[in-house]
Amino acid sequence: MLPLLLAVVALNPIGHINDFAHLLQPETVTQLEQSLTSFEAQTGVEVAVVTIDTHGTDETIETYAEKLFQKWGIGKEKEDNGLLLLIAKDDREMRIEVGYGLEPIITDIESGHIIADILTPAFKQEKYDEGVVAAVERITSDIKAGGAPEVSSKPKIPFSGDLLYIAFFFLIF
Repeated sequence: MLPLLLAVVALNPIGHINDFAHLLQPETVTQLEQSLTSFEAQTGVEVAVVTIDTHGTDETIETYAEKLFQKWGIGKEKEDNGLLLLIAKDDREMRIEVGYGLEPIITDIESGHIIADILTPAFKQEKYDEGVVAAVERITSDIKAGGAPEVSSKPKIPFSGDLLYIAFFFLIF
């Protein structure tokens, strides 16, 4: 597990598109890199696409994606507005890791739809370029439609009905 993660994490990201599994055509990498560079300049949101051969057997794709996301520092630190599309070719697994600042826009449900409705059908037909391009277009479209998420500098104070039950419990006893 650790050597495999270090192999990818030790590499510095070379841009928005890091095709370590060599799934994409060079022209697709160039097109996506230009598109995501422009998108970041317009919105401040950083989207990264990483393809790897495998995440290994000792780790899930979720934990691998989270570690990679953190190690590479995807997104702006204060806004936590990064997004990682991770594709593990040999494992036949995909993951969209989203920073907290984008979670209201790219929800777990939306991530699931992008993987199930766009990436999986394209990959089954070995149309990797088409699938990744369509997924990135959907992600950037969703973010543009959702607007820039507001990040409040004020700490949020949680309040829910549970708090009333706890207070009531202590009043009784």
